[in-house]
Amino acid sequence: MRRLFCRAGLALLGALLVSCGGSGSGAAGSPPGEFYRGQTVSIIVGSGAGGGFDTTARLVARHIARHIPGTPTVIVVNMPGGGGLVAANHVFSAAAKDGTVIGLFHEAQMMNQLTGGEGVNFELRQFNWLGSSYDDPNVCIVRSDAPVTAFKDLIGHAAPIAVGGTGPGSNTYDAPRVLAAATGASLKAVAGYPTTNDVRVGVERGEIQGMCLGWESVQSASGEWLKDGYAKVFVQNGTTRHPDLKDVPLALEFARDEDSKTLLRLVDAPGAMAKPFALPPGVDVGRVTVMRAALAATYKDPMFLEEAAAMNLEFQPKDSDQIQEILNEVLATPPEMAAKYRQIIQP
Repeated sequence: MRRLFCRAGLALLGALLVSCGGSGSGAAGSPPGEFYRGQTVSIIVGSGAGGGFDTTARLVARHIARHIPGTPTVIVVNMPGGGGLVAANHVFSAAAKDGTVIGLFHEAQMMNQLTGGEGVNFELRQFNWLGSSYDDPNVCIVRSDAPVTAFKDLIGHAAPIAVGGTGPGSNTYDAPRVLAAATGASLKAVAGYPTTNDVRVGVERGEIQGMCLGWESVQSASGEWLKDGYAKVFVQNGTTRHPDLKDVPLALEFARDEDSKTLLRLVDAPGAMAKPFALPPGVDVGRVTVMRAALAATYKDPMFLEEAAAMNLEFQPKDSDQIQEILNEVLATPPEMAAKYRQIIQP
């Protein structure tokens, strides 16, 4: 694992600063252009440095200031823990409510809320959502030298394939557990990796054979694995095969029954609003409007898109209304199905 002590100290210092509000002289009630001039806007990322969320946050941070009146300084503060749970709780309750703190934590936290996960102290529908970044189906990749590399051959297989994850509440951990329960595939989720980048290192070291995560993250960070044949995508979630993955089977094709199909749809639902940005509840509506417009403009900025393309990132943003629709639909899941999902993902 990578050395995280210095990183953790910086993250703690940053968290203390953002809890006390942004820097600068902007006064409450001032016009957005006056308020944000001289301020520091912090993006709190619910994972460590080097993962997909951190990469997206830092890309946005490099460009969004041009679209915020007053052109504030924009920084990224990493706050890993619980697959984004720590960051979500912080942004919801402790972070400054003046528009200087933005959260970017794992969209799978909607499943944590749905299932009454331990430590959930937020209500996702009360955040001031700014927009999400990708429409990102979950896929699983496996090393080409693994004992089994075809998903159909994993159904009922005696020896499980180990796949790594950051922890409960993230798709890297929850998805393989749901896949195993819904299809009978011999997948073993191994938690404890600080970031998805550390999971990749675990794959390279041979500690695990693969990982499950969003297709965007695979393309941007593990694309070389696929090109040189080191690894392959062997199953995908969703209701239709992704255009890039026409020869990769859907998990739904192996579902045991109708309840299993529902569970598979639930595990994939967060991917429709992948890597979402949000302001805390209680932020002035004018500043929320400014930040929503700034993020939307960033996603269309030619300089931003040029850098994203160089990083193999293709954005498919959704706005705040679309995010609320997804949350409303998922969080309306019948309690008995939510309980079944919770039972599966519990460590």
